[in-house]
Order: sequence, then C-alpha cells, then structure tokens
Amino acid sequence: MEIYPRLQILHGIAVVIPFLAILGLAWYGWRSWRAADPGVLAKALRRIGLLAWLLVAGSVISLPLSGWQMAHRAGLPLGQTWLLGSACLLIVAAIFWLLFTSRLWRVRGHALAAHSSGEPLAGRATRDLRFGLAFFLLALLSLLAILALMLAKPL
Repeated sequence: MEIYPRLQILHGIAVVIPFLAILGLAWYGWRSWRAADPGVLAKALRRIGLLAWLLVAGSVISLPLSGWQMAHRAGLPLGQTWLLGSACLLIVAAIFWLLFTSRLWRVRGHALAAHSSGEPLAGRATRDLRFGLAFFLLALLSLLAILALMLAKPL
C-alpha cells in the first residue's frame, strides 16, 4: 500500500474518532447533569475535560500534519483557498474549544463548591454551561465548515 492512501486513512481516523468521542462525552455529561448531584457532576466533568483535551489536542496536532503531507504528495500548492480557509477555521475551532473547556472547568468548580457546602448548584453553573454550549456549537460549526471545504476541494 502506498503512503498516500495510508495518510488518507489516518487523516479520516483523526476526524472520526474525536467526533464519536465528543458525542459519547456529551451524552455522559448530560446524564451527569440530569443526576442533579454536584459530586457526580464534578467527577464527570473532570473525566470529560481530560478526555476532551487529549482527543482535541491529538486532532489539532495530527490533522495539519497529515493534511500537509497529503497535499505535498498530491502536488497541491498550499496557497489554495480551500486549504488556507480550512487552516484558519481549524485555529478558530481550537479557540472556541478552549473557551468551551474553560467554561466546563468553571462549572466543575461550581459543582465542587456546591458539593462541599451541601447546597444545590447555583444559577451561575447553568449560565456558564449555556455559554460553554454556545462555544461548543461554534467549534462544531467551524469543524463542519472545514469538512465542507475538504469535500468540495477541486480534484
């Protein structure tokens, strides 16, 4: 097998695994939020945050490297609009992801404080979670725009 098909497979894996994992982590987080126990939520958000950091960091590092190798091997100039646009959108998606995870850590802090004091979660946790979800949706839209650019590229 030549190197280019292997790069395509690795590039596809670097896209699919984080998407599937994010869906699973979102379900796990939603289920923990619905439990209404601040201790359970804090533990779940810690796990979600660590796994999300690992997956997204791996993708943010591997996607440009494998994409550059594929463009280089195919003889495509790196100055094409769809390549530059996708690189810029990857940076934007990473920024939104950082904002999302910082909000998750804030909600985790609220949950830890509520758990230690024995009180229910405050409204600040809900507000921070809503802002976090907005950042998550913006990151997801950026990634979908990258996918659209990749699929619409010239042959």
